[in-house]
Amino acid sequence: MEYRGPMLVVKDMERSKAFYRKILEVDIISDFGENVTFNGGLSLQTEESWIFFTGCDKEVFNYQNNTVEFYFEAKDFDGFIERTKGEELEFLRDVAMMPWGQQVACFYDPDKHVIQVGEDLTVMVKRLAADGLTVDELGEKTFLGKEIVENMLSS
Repeated sequence: MEYRGPMLVVKDMERSKAFYRKILEVDIISDFGENVTFNGGLSLQTEESWIFFTGCDKEVFNYQNNTVEFYFEAKDFDGFIERTKGEELEFLRDVAMMPWGQQVACFYDPDKHVIQVGEDLTVMVKRLAADGLTVDELGEKTFLGKEIVENMLSS
């Protein structure tokens, strides 16, 4: 058996496709109308087809349950944040700096699925190194360890 990735139930496929393509810059690799798959393995399924396939009632749907997040990383995190400023995004909180030094943003997609975008870890390590942290300090702060940090810095 092989895991293929999450599938999100959505109310409006066209709105959701536009959101994921524009905001998260993912590409569609297959589009069957009621089901769309993006690069990276994330898929969307219309509410109507999900009800048909599963036999569930619409009443069992629980959008905005806040118990699952879908995580993305951006090499240009600041550029990503700047690009989202004109968009109608509902952020769960302000952009945050995690204890390990990574910048993250957390917001909802159109159907209230939680999306988190973090700064690419290699970019984070290089930024922290430019701030003067040694390899040993970076390994400890980021929880990545010295060897992984050295590999990131040399890439």
